[in-house]
Order: sequence, then C-alpha cells, then structure tokens
Amino acid sequence: MHPRRPSRRSALLAAALLPLAACAEHPAVVRPGTPPVRTLAALDCAADVRAGSLLCRPSAPDAGGARGDLLLGGQGVYVRLAGSATYDGSSLFSADVTLQNLLGQPIGTTDGVTEDPDGIRVFLHSGPSVTGGTGTVEVANEDGTGSFTGANQPYFRYDTLLSTEETSLPREWQFTVPNTVETFVFTVYVSAPVPDEGALAAIDFDPRTLAVGGYHSCALTTTGAAYCWGANDDGQMGSAASDSVPVAVSGGHTWASLTAGRYHTCGVTTGGAAYCWGDNQTGQLGDGGDDDSPTPLPVSGGHAWRQLDAGAGHTCGVTTAGAAYCWGDGTSGQLGAGDSASTDVPVAVDGGRVWASVDAGTDHSCGVSRGGAAFCWGDNGAGELGDGTGAPSPSPVLVDGDHSWKAVSAGEGFSCGVVSTGEALCWGSDSAGQIGNGADPGPLSPDTVAGGHAWSRVTAGRETACGVTTAGSGYCWGFN
Repeated sequence: MHPRRPSRRSALLAAALLPLAACAEHPAVVRPGTPPVRTLAALDCAADVRAGSLLCRPSAPDAGGARGDLLLGGQGVYVRLAGSATYDGSSLFSADVTLQNLLGQPIGTTDGVTEDPDGIRVFLHSGPSVTGGTGTVEVANEDGTGSFTGANQPYFRYDTLLSTEETSLPREWQFTVPNTVETFVFTVYVSAPVPDEGALAAIDFDPRTLAVGGYHSCALTTTGAAYCWGANDDGQMGSAASDSVPVAVSGGHTWASLTAGRYHTCGVTTGGAAYCWGDNQTGQLGDGGDDDSPTPLPVSGGHAWRQLDAGAGHTCGVTTAGAAYCWGDGTSGQLGAGDSASTDVPVAVDGGRVWASVDAGTDHSCGVSRGGAAFCWGDNGAGELGDGTGAPSPSPVLVDGDHSWKAVSAGEGFSCGVVSTGEALCWGSDSAGQIGNGADPGPLSPDTVAGGHAWSRVTAGRETACGVTTAGSGYCWGFN
C-alpha cells in the first residue's frame, strides 16, 4: 500500500519548487555549424517510370563542397514532398508534387504575412540521371534558372506562403523520358525565405543537471554521479536511504541528465540508456511492471535516449533518432498514442514526427519538433493544449500562433513556452495567475507573459511558473 500523500496545501507549496528544476538547467544547446534556414532541405529523388512512382528522401552528406552550407536531409523534419506520378508510355513522366511546411514558422515569406515574390523554389541540383535502362532524361517544364550553389539551376516554383503543417496545392513536375528508360534519379534543394533564419539554432535540446520533483530533488556532479534528497516514501531518491541530505543514486551509472516527477525520477546515462525509479503505480517507470523501485530500473524497449521528462504519473522521452515515446498513466490521452490506455512500457507518440524535446505534465504532454513547431496532447479542459478549442486530444495537436519554439513545458492544467525571439507565452488555467499576465479566464491559445523580458526558458509547475531571462534573472508567478 502506498503511503498517504501530503495535503493539497503542502503539495502546492512543494510544486512551487518544481519549475525551478528547469531554471537551474544548462542553457539551450546550439548545434555547432547550424546555418540559416533559407535552404530548408536537400533531398534525393528516385523515379520508377514503369511503376509511375516518385519518392524523395533525405540526401546523404557530401564529403565537402556546397552542401556544407545546407541543412542536409529535411524530408519529414523541415519540409515534406509527396505526390503521385504517371507515365504516358512514350515520352512524358509527370508528377503532381505537394510541399508541406514542417517548421514552426511560415515559409515563403520574410515577415510572416506577405508572400515573397520569389516563392518557394525546388531547385534541380543534380541530374536527372538514368539508373535503369538507356537514354537521357530532361526537365520539361522548369520555371526558370537561378543562381544556386554557384551555378544556374532549373527550379520548380511554388507561389505560396505556407504556415506550419500547411500543405501546398500540387505542382506538376514534368520530365521528358524516352521509353527505353526504366528508372532515374535527381537531387533537389528546397529553398524558401523565412521570417527568422536563426530559429532552429535556438531550439533547446533540454539537458538537465538539476531536477526538482514534487517532494524530492536530484542533481548531477561534474563527474556524472547522481544524488537525490527529500522525501523517499516511494524510492524516488534511488536508494533505501531515509535521510533528507543528498545520497548517491544506486547502480554506479554515469549520468548525462536527470528528471524528477511527482513521486518518481528518471535519468539518461552517458551511453544513452534510460532508467527510472520510485513510484510505479501507473507504470511510469516503463520497466514492464507496476512495482515501486528504490533502485534504477532500465526502461523497456532497448532505445538509445537523448532526453526524458517525468510528469505526475507518466514519463515521456526522445530517442537519439528523434522519435518520441511516453509511458505510464494514459487515462487522459497524455501518452499521445491515439487512445486513453495506460501502459507500463514505452509507446510511440502519434504522427511520425522528428522531435527535439518532450515534456510530461499532469494530464497532458507537450513537445517541440526538430523544425521548431510546438504540439500538445491529452486533457484540454482548461485549454492547456493551446490549440484554441478546449477539446481533449490523445494525439498531438499544433499549438496556435505559427511560432518557432525553443521549448515548451506542460504543467497542471496549463502550459508555457519560449519562442525563438525570446518571448514567453502561457496558456490554459489561470486559477492562481500562472499565465503571468492577468488573463481571466485562462486563454485557450498562447498568451504573452507580461514584463517585456527576453526569456531563455520558462517552466510550468502545478499552479506556478518560473523562468530565467537571457540576462540571467529569475522570475516566478502564480500560486505563492
């Protein structure tokens, strides 16, 4: 039987400390060598003439040369090209290709409102080259040529402005293909103006060396050892100790990051292995069982992990491949798997997106894609999903606003985040002023936190939010 939980009053006081965990974390990680976003993707496309198919995949890096200045790949991360193809049987191969924007900001515009006269351009960087059969393939309906990577390249132009997740109308690509050709390949670069060219470099990849939970705290030493202190009723300190002073987490692991939930704790080792310990009533340890554990248990699935976040009764994480998984209490759809089932092993978050970070709250979760778009899922009774509807969703829904996000944080009944410009926004319940601007009732879409500060990070707790500015000042608001 689990021990009696602390009172609501003491719970709120302890929860007021929860946002400080993120406030004491490392600043946002900027990936070295990240270029501006004007060139969104390099994609290798393969056409099967007889089958009438055209498939574009992320391009492999060159040993050097022009692609060193590009964001390589990008298919399914920054943009997505998709469509159907046909062949007339003698000379014309046609493909109706749509372009979807996966960035957290509009493309085809420099101010977010006005369409750029150059549009969105898909340049033929190399090819077409025949890989099956004989003959020569040529582009039949290019829009023009432009200076690109030092040469004039033919391109297809999409005259449109695309908001986050928006898909263009199909654009017909035509190639002259003699009937002796079976397959051919070519490489395209997707190039478009964007309002904030440095947005992707601002994404926070969420390393944590200090984690504050409901009634306990944990931290890493400079050598990767983990220590916890505070309440240990459920084994959340990772040892059998009863003292409130820092004690070493058992197991002898070398840790890269930690995260503390309400009554459980998780961590990622320097080798990418995930472990959780403490309360396991709802399967939030992810080990395939529901027994509490005072020692770290390996999370099931054999994934290599980059980031974890422990919530109230569930946990979410991102693998090194950018896939998001959640486990534990799913009764409100907070696992993001499309249903309200709970599970004691990781389940994939719906949508097949590539993620930078995820954050587990009480009855909902949020995350930021590698393109800087923010999504939330789970309960939405107070507007905590930020999509403007107030309707719950067991699958990720896009947060309103067309912002490029650094990070988002899921609290209890509300959420907060910081966009690439440094503005902080919160949405959902404002029962104790946790939205940070006097909103009444709480907004269903992101609303700006008052004060005019430039923020590095903001974290949502239960009825409290805290943040750190880019100047290093700390602020909190909400329940006190």
